[in-house]
Amino acid sequence: MSIFVPSNLTAERLDAILQALPKSRNKDSLLSANNILEKNAYTLPPFGVVKFPKLIDWNDQRSRSFERLVHGHTFLGCLTDAYQATKDIKYLNKGMELINDWLDKHSYTLNKGTMAYHDETTAVRLQYILRFYIIARNIISDVDRQKIETRMWETAALLADEEFHSTNTNHGMFQDISLLLFSFYFNDKKNGISQRYIDLAVTRLKNYFFAVYTEDGVHKEHSPNYHMLVASNIKKLVSWLEEIDPVISKEFVLLFNKSEEYSTHIIRPDGTFPPMCDSEPIPVRNSSYARLYDSESFKYAVSSGKSGTPPMGNTKIFPEAGYAIFRDDWTKKEKATYVLFTAAYHGNYHKHSDDLNLTIYSGGEIITEAGPNGYNYQDPFTKYAYSSFAHNTLIVDGNGLPRTDGKCDQVYFTDYHTSDDTSEVTGVNKRYNDVEHRRNVKYSSKSNHVFVNDFVTSNKKHEYKFLWHVAPEIKVHLRDSIVELFRNDEKVMEIEITTSAPVRIRTVKGQTVPSILGWKFPKMESKEMLTTLEVEISGDNIECMTEFRLAEFNVPLRKQAPFEMEKEFPSFRSLRYHFEPAASESYKDKLFVIFSALGTKYSYLYNYMNTLKDLPVNKLFILDDFGDQGSYYLGKNRDFSIETSVISLIQYIMRQNKILSENVTALGSSKGGFTALYYGIKYYFGNVIAGGPQSKLGSFLLQQANHPNIAEYIAGGSKESDRYYLDGLLLNVLNQPCDVSPNIHIFVGKDDHHYKNHVLPLYNVLGNRGYKVDLKTSDGVNHDELKIYFPYYLLGKAKQILGIPLDGKTDVLPQEELLKIIKLSISSDDRQTIKVESAVSGEGLTFAYYVYNGNEIIKKYSYSKNSTLEHRVESNGEYFVRVYVRDKFGGQTARNTSKITINRKGKVL
Repeated sequence: MSIFVPSNLTAERLDAILQALPKSRNKDSLLSANNILEKNAYTLPPFGVVKFPKLIDWNDQRSRSFERLVHGHTFLGCLTDAYQATKDIKYLNKGMELINDWLDKHSYTLNKGTMAYHDETTAVRLQYILRFYIIARNIISDVDRQKIETRMWETAALLADEEFHSTNTNHGMFQDISLLLFSFYFNDKKNGISQRYIDLAVTRLKNYFFAVYTEDGVHKEHSPNYHMLVASNIKKLVSWLEEIDPVISKEFVLLFNKSEEYSTHIIRPDGTFPPMCDSEPIPVRNSSYARLYDSESFKYAVSSGKSGTPPMGNTKIFPEAGYAIFRDDWTKKEKATYVLFTAAYHGNYHKHSDDLNLTIYSGGEIITEAGPNGYNYQDPFTKYAYSSFAHNTLIVDGNGLPRTDGKCDQVYFTDYHTSDDTSEVTGVNKRYNDVEHRRNVKYSSKSNHVFVNDFVTSNKKHEYKFLWHVAPEIKVHLRDSIVELFRNDEKVMEIEITTSAPVRIRTVKGQTVPSILGWKFPKMESKEMLTTLEVEISGDNIECMTEFRLAEFNVPLRKQAPFEMEKEFPSFRSLRYHFEPAASESYKDKLFVIFSALGTKYSYLYNYMNTLKDLPVNKLFILDDFGDQGSYYLGKNRDFSIETSVISLIQYIMRQNKILSENVTALGSSKGGFTALYYGIKYYFGNVIAGGPQSKLGSFLLQQANHPNIAEYIAGGSKESDRYYLDGLLLNVLNQPCDVSPNIHIFVGKDDHHYKNHVLPLYNVLGNRGYKVDLKTSDGVNHDELKIYFPYYLLGKAKQILGIPLDGKTDVLPQEELLKIIKLSISSDDRQTIKVESAVSGEGLTFAYYVYNGNEIIKKYSYSKNSTLEHRVESNGEYFVRVYVRDKFGGQTARNTSKITINRKGKVL
């Protein structure tokens, strides 16, 4: 049976109206319709298939989103589509049965204020019922037809009512589009009322579209999905109004065209929406917006570069709207870096408390946010989702901002600058009382670094907290002020936080009490845990620089991911440690605590793992990854918080393994030697083994080794007073009673400047005060050679403490031969290959080689048992090789060969 065409419409105009009305929300509408008929089961994405015992339970209030789908009559799309596909009227009969059931149970008078008459739901319901009516008009009974018409006219009157209308929101837009579609269809009825509704709807839509878009073409409701939703509705209006009223249609074309630039640039490199406010991070290509625009640029963005052409410009800033989008290169497709910074508070609809929020994508999500959890505002997770705690922003005195407060003019961009290499923008948030937050974001595409400089000003002291949410699949490795992020054990980001104010950094994951924190919503009403970094700073006016490095990391990469060997001990300061339980029952009551020596900047390593690997005792290796070069396991700015955490960790391991203090041995060399002495004496351990230790820490750091950075970290400065303070740290500990002091064993080379400057003075003080101490010196050994000789001393003393025989040797050194490079030669017989040969004393030797041409390393050979090297020469030049040697005790040494000049056309010189 053909569709009835009203006298005021042509078949083409009626078809334009039908094309604008919503169809099934399901891919297989026929299957969904059959489920309704046969099983009373309704497919309602994202809620899946919902069954009811009889018709629909209109009072099912499982969530607001669910109620919107049910009361919006979205199920009619499946039934109407199924009828059009099969011409079987059973689908229309079922639709009519459901419509009648709803109409009989719901009136505006009795259900006002419920989801049955929610502003947008009412508009959606009218559209679904109108499409059903147009298709079924010639089939349903006159009674049903009249009943539907009456309720549709009542709904149209309600949508036209100014008190019911949601002015200048997308809900109001839906109301006006519904009113417009209905009125065009019924424009031959009701003595001109339809025309009045048309005029009213068009006026409202014009006012809305011109009011809701910023001058730079961005929808003011803070959600990319809704920006495209409104744009798609403008496109639909343009399409079907062009058939019905071309004059009105043209007025919306410019608005639609203006919206495209933001729609293109806001899409992430993987083709998804960023999880901003009420937008879910879904692929745009799978949404109804996949073909929203016809341009090649939009196609490129949606397809992640699989089709179309790259848009012009990697950086796009929408200053009035408050969006800054930085990319390194569109042509990198889904591997590109994408930084999104927002200061966009223009209205209350779909707004979250995300002012000055920043997210970073690079080959995948890295710095993210919670995203939306739905519209059930009684759900505590929904409250969390729109709160400040779910976004990368500022918390003041434990409180975030309300979702909305009308202070739209208090959040904005102040200035910006763009260039091919470095672009930046500054945003301001003045919504807090007595606190102003100013955030500058700078992105360098050349280095692939993001710099975030936060300035917070107030007349009062506050406890500030910056939050950074890390994507769920990424592992977080916290090192004091540096945070390493790993995806599949590959390092993808390094974060470094710098501030002069007191700061504490901690991680939170999947917390529910005392408050919700550390969660993400991959889709509405579905949650997963993520790690949230909390950066806590005290003060009134503070500045905090956060650098996000996506390349050129400061902390060197290691072959082994830190998670394979390290654990985290949360305390005043989080510690990284590695614990090896005793391999023998005989030594399970003994503990060795190993402190690390001083390394190069950002090189945080454990010491003496190889040296001690065969000892069957409990071993606790503690990492000193505080500051840029370590903290001597003490603290920052004289606060001793690191020391407190370290001794807590040691006592935790002791209690866990039922170990007494007298059975604990502290050991280390150089910096580790100082620390072993400090902890062993202060906390009354049983033994200390120290190699070449410092004793006057300030003099060493500031006068001998030029490490003001470490002094400033520990003492807060590098002046004479700070030197005096640091020099007294270990010596003051010696004032404690020493009747139960540890047995102290010290090794030092006589050519080591530590011998006269640190060890001898300390040895004399220890002896004068009654400490049990022995000193072993070695002629001709300097401080650099400590790494060669101390492992032998350490292993010998360790065996002695444990009662392990030394094969009859009276000395504390084991009888194995000491590590030493005796002879090293380099030659070339054929001008094509250089050959390195070495003679080395020691046990269990392995060799590594770095080949140099001039001062440039051209080839690295990893450690192996090969004591000779043959390297094929590719070009002329002056060559030498640096040879590295390790022994089985962890001793290591290195030496360069002489230089050899290779001229492949001439002689070897």
